[in-house]
Amino acid sequence: MTVNNIIVDEVLKVENRSFWFRILASAIGYFLITTWLNSIRATASLWFVWILIIVQFSLYFAIYITSYSRSKVLGLNKNVAWIIFVTLAVLGRVENWEIIIIPLLVVTMLVLSGINKKISNEVQALFSKSE
Repeated sequence: MTVNNIIVDEVLKVENRSFWFRILASAIGYFLITTWLNSIRATASLWFVWILIIVQFSLYFAIYITSYSRSKVLGLNKNVAWIIFVTLAVLGRVENWEIIIIPLLVVTMLVLSGINKKISNEVQALFSKSE
C-alpha cells in the first residue's frame, strides 16, 4: 500500500464521517423540531411558532442539500441529481410523505456513501497540485 493510497483512504473516511454527521444531525434535528412544533403549535405564541417553522424548513432543506452535494461526489450527474432531490423535497411536503421519504433518503444516502470509493473533486484537485 502506497502513501497516496493511505491518504486517499483517510480522506474517504473523513468525508464519509462528515457526511454522516451532517445528514444525521439535519434529520434528527428536523424530527425533534417537528415533534416539538406539533406539540406546542396550538398554545405557543405566533412569533415563536414561526421561528420554529423557519428552523424546521431550514433543516428539511439541509437534508436534501447535503444529499445532493454527496450525490455529486458519488458520481451522479448534476442535472439528474437536481431533478431527483427537488422532486423528493416537493413530494416530502405532500401530506405526511416526509415520514417515508426522509428516512428512505437518509438510509439510501448513508449506504451509498458507505460503499463510495471516490473522493470529492476539491480534494482530488489538491492531490493533482501536489504531484
